[in-house]
Amino acid sequence: MITIGLRPIIVRLALFLLLLAVAVVAGRRIVLTALSESFYSYVERTPALSITAQLEAMDEAVRYAPFNPQARLQRGGRYLAAATEEGNDEWAALSIQELRRAVELAPTDYRASLALGRALDRLGDSADARSAYERTLQLAPGYFDSHWAFANHLLRAGDREGAFLRFRQALVLRPAAFSLIFDYAWEAYGGDVEAINRALKPEPAILARMASLLARRNSTTSALEAWRQITSPAPEDVREFTLSLLQSGRPGAAWSIWSTAGLPEQVAPDPDSLLVNGGFEQTIQLNARLPFGGWQIGSAAGVRVTADRQDPDEGTRCLRVSFSLENNNPVTVATQIVPVAPGREYCLTFSLRTEELKSLSLPRIELFDTASPDRAYVATPPFPAELASWTDQMLRLRTANTTESLTLRLQRPPCADPFCSIEGRLWLDQIKLNPCRNR
Repeated sequence: MITIGLRPIIVRLALFLLLLAVAVVAGRRIVLTALSESFYSYVERTPALSITAQLEAMDEAVRYAPFNPQARLQRGGRYLAAATEEGNDEWAALSIQELRRAVELAPTDYRASLALGRALDRLGDSADARSAYERTLQLAPGYFDSHWAFANHLLRAGDREGAFLRFRQALVLRPAAFSLIFDYAWEAYGGDVEAINRALKPEPAILARMASLLARRNSTTSALEAWRQITSPAPEDVREFTLSLLQSGRPGAAWSIWSTAGLPEQVAPDPDSLLVNGGFEQTIQLNARLPFGGWQIGSAAGVRVTADRQDPDEGTRCLRVSFSLENNNPVTVATQIVPVAPGREYCLTFSLRTEELKSLSLPRIELFDTASPDRAYVATPPFPAELASWTDQMLRLRTANTTESLTLRLQRPPCADPFCSIEGRLWLDQIKLNPCRNR
């Protein structure tokens, strides 16, 4: 006769019941967490909800799963946004309470302490905000947001040195943020370039971007000094810096940089003109970002620019512009910038044909000093509505003693009538710019 003891059976049964209880509890938590998530996810997906409805949904999310740190985090953030919008101090206090609870429930999640720091900062609790940011940095030293948020806090607190130490760390993690950090430095140091250099300590890879930003702030001398420190600038950096110099009204410096860069897209002007591709025989590229050496042709609704092989004035192609625009917005169809000599007279010649142009503001060609049109400017009369055959046109302009370049622009100007539409077509060919011959 075999005797089986009762004790092993009891132990096994107890273990089974324990595992079953754990499974039930775990399953219940999973279900409650899913229900909680459905409430705050619905709020995120439905921005049209009223503030009251948003807060009610967040309350339900936490009621179903008070143990869920994400629900606490979402509720705290939503109450903070509502408190800011409505000026409700009770909601603000509740948001801080919820975010603190989120930190307690997820002590290793840097997002909770980061959200708490930002909330405390917004409500003016600087000391506790700093503690939250320091904790965030300890939890996630390799994350951009950790350094970025702490840097902003320190800058608002008046600690410029500490702030830009953190900004530099953030920049290592995300170099694309340099433009914004530069703006902060410019504001913090009042445009003192030497102080900005000490604060940012720009790496060689950042110098080109800094040179462009300095140029756009009209600190051309400092921009050129930064540029000279770059031994082998990338083509995109050359383009950006040259465009920045043009924007700041320094076309001579821009041309000097561009003409000596040796980029493959640098094209020689036409044999009989200072312009490039004045006969449109070469490919016309839309939205090209080239400061010199070709046409800048943008895309605009209601305006179509194409190379036309039908009946050019000379060669195999000409430029066709078709208008179907229902408003009075100004439209710059094409531009080209050309370096020229100061104090000299230049003649622009071109061939024009039009068909069924209808508008209170018809297109025209303008020629002017790139840096300051007030110094030298001339424009054609509005183009005729109908020119069935090619017609030769000419403009004469004397450059000022300080002129460094001229801009040629085909533009449809705005008009006073808000419903000033334009339709029709025009063709251009054989555009040439040269010093005028002596009479």
